[in-house]
Amino acid sequence: MKRSLYELEKISQSLNTHEVYYKFNKDLEASEKYRKGRVSAASWLNELIYYFVQKEKGFIEEFKNHIQDKKKTLSDLNEGDFKQGLYDELNIIEEMLNARNDNSNK
Repeated sequence: MKRSLYELEKISQSLNTHEVYYKFNKDLEASEKYRKGRVSAASWLNELIYYFVQKEKGFIEEFKNHIQDKKKTLSDLNEGDFKQGLYDELNIIEEMLNARNDNSNK
């Protein structure tokens, strides 16, 4: 997903450039309606990108919730190496997700 987000970010930057160009460049040989169409499309696409970025954040939270649910169900297992192995793997992934969130909030 990181690559997808990177691509969406690049597209968003390009859309911002297009929006500014068509909104403020008065020397263009393009009709006002054409310019408004380009600006409207760029704005709409940026809103769509924002929607998908937010949706991706929701996927991570949902994934973390599934990990938490699984850890709760593991309490029914007998203590032992198998159970500890399950917990260790789930905890490592949880830490990776938390570190990802901490890095993205900086």
